[in-house]
Amino acid sequence: MDLKVHLFPCGDDSLELISSLIPESAREIVSARWSVALDDAVLQEILQGGESTDGFWISAEAVLSATELRELSHFEVMCRKFITESNKDYKRNFAACEGTPLVDKGGESPIRLATGFSLSRISMKPNMIGAIGDWVGEYVIGSAVADAFKSEEFTGLSLVPVNNPRIDAAHEDFFQIFSDCVLQPVEMDCSIERIQSSVAEENGKLRHLGCLSYGEEKLAEVPDFSRTAEPWAGWWGWPSWVVSANVVKNFRENMLRGWAFRPVLVKETELYSSYLGQWTQLEELVAQYSRSSFDGGR
Repeated sequence: MDLKVHLFPCGDDSLELISSLIPESAREIVSARWSVALDDAVLQEILQGGESTDGFWISAEAVLSATELRELSHFEVMCRKFITESNKDYKRNFAACEGTPLVDKGGESPIRLATGFSLSRISMKPNMIGAIGDWVGEYVIGSAVADAFKSEEFTGLSLVPVNNPRIDAAHEDFFQIFSDCVLQPVEMDCSIERIQSSVAEENGKLRHLGCLSYGEEKLAEVPDFSRTAEPWAGWWGWPSWVVSANVVKNFRENMLRGWAFRPVLVKETELYSSYLGQWTQLEELVAQYSRSSFDGGR
């Protein structure tokens, strides 16, 4: 496992700096973020130079080998498709959210497990999965996804109706996935930080910058579909989805779309020890500089 660091220049002077330190032939840039290996000496040079500029926003990604990925039992779902809500949809869905009480499942903050959502239009192919709007941590699946999941009889998964308010009936070919199976609280490590913000609603909240990690016993006999005990998927109390490796295999074999997958690590393994060591190294490096800070996460 290698930790890849992503740097977002916070100003033109920061962009000019990083451009001067990374030759064009070695540049890896995605969504304006420049990727640098943790063990590349240029990383410290960039952060040091950033003290004379506007600095950088920093995030990191654990890159696992194919062998390491095959050894994993679970993955966290990452959204790659959003379904647009109309203004009326948003009002209905906000009411459904507010009408669903938060529940304490042992995490630092409570979570919300909601159903009863409405979408006037769903512009999505049958093999797609999409999040409801850009603020709800719940997903709608097409008929081909439903068939693929049903064929394996996955545990922890229910399909519930999505209302079509134009005809006041459920969509026939689209369904919300639902699970009330909740994992035990996540392992608290250095890839989780407490936000320091002038915005009262987020100040003091936790955000996860890396991979979810659990003790081996916490993942034993976990269903194929489950939710986290913490609201990692949004400020409204949305928990993240965690799925088994069998779900990921099914997703890929059936050429389904709309999700990506982040590794869920087991704390008793050498892989997790490597992950923890590299995150500790990165945090110690970033702590030396005042103009750059961690960003992103969930």
